[in-house]
Amino acid sequence: MSAFMRALVPVIALGAGTWLGMGRPDARTAFAAGTKALASAAGAAHEAAPDLVPAPPLDPPSTMDASILPDPPPLWPRLNPDVDPQRAWLLAEGPAHTGSDGRRLVTFTFDDGPFPETAPTVLRVLDQHRVRGTFFFIGKYLEGDDKHAIETRMWAKRIADAGHLVGNHTFDHKQLTLLTHAAALAEIDDSAAAIERATGRRPVLFRPPYGEADAWLQGALRERRLELLLWSIDVEDMKKDDPDLIVRELTRQLEYKGGGVVLLHDMHWPSVKALNRLLRAMETQRWDPAHPEKPGWDIVDLPDYLRATAASPQPYSNREELERARQAAMERHAAQTPR
Repeated sequence: MSAFMRALVPVIALGAGTWLGMGRPDARTAFAAGTKALASAAGAAHEAAPDLVPAPPLDPPSTMDASILPDPPPLWPRLNPDVDPQRAWLLAEGPAHTGSDGRRLVTFTFDDGPFPETAPTVLRVLDQHRVRGTFFFIGKYLEGDDKHAIETRMWAKRIADAGHLVGNHTFDHKQLTLLTHAAALAEIDDSAAAIERATGRRPVLFRPPYGEADAWLQGALRERRLELLLWSIDVEDMKKDDPDLIVRELTRQLEYKGGGVVLLHDMHWPSVKALNRLLRAMETQRWDPAHPEKPGWDIVDLPDYLRATAASPQPYSNREELERARQAAMERHAAQTPR
């Protein structure tokens, strides 16, 4: 048996249910064990497979075969038609867990691209793991007649054609709440037009830079019938150059929250390497529908994530209430655990 296989033999229960549910083991113990298990699996996977190197650009037509992925699901339910930022933050936390449900939903999102230098590898990694992601593009990268802009548009089209969702992340990544209303509308609309020219599809998903949105922006997005998508897992990967550190911090947050909407930046090589290592590790701890009570990861696309959230909404009015409940549950479990 290889060292890699020996490292994957131990199956560690990462704690069924929710931080708020019934029958969960000691939160500190489960948190530490789960984090150690996934980090260990990530390390084993990294040793067993060569690290990522920049993939050579693909000559048109793309050699990616989107047919091996399942068909894209139908549109998701509109859970936030008023485009309320507080509700968007809560929806990003995903469905409420029950004490008997070990399914931990995770969906991956990528900001600030596309970037021709990393896009071939990002698509290859997602393709290998049969994962559909959601990409939020910067419109200005899609404009121009220079070689880099032309390649960027080509990769934007390939990302969309591979079945991944594409959203609007503004034209120039400026904080909209600091701009005049006219400038903010131009950031939204110019980016939407650039994305539509590149991909053939006008984006319906929107993510504001830095997650900042005020009442006026809420109205502007509502008028355009845009879906505001935020996130729940953020390790500030652009500030980190160590892929293993990114994996460890992603693992810690995923374990604590039991899944979530992951925010990464697909133009950052350490993040691309971390994505590959994390996905390999998570595959060793997949959720099994034949044993739904056993904890495991279920990596889904955004529509499935939102449908599950609609079926089991969080019983809180905002993310802060949910976080207070999580902390209180952890303290209760810690107090009840013999020392």
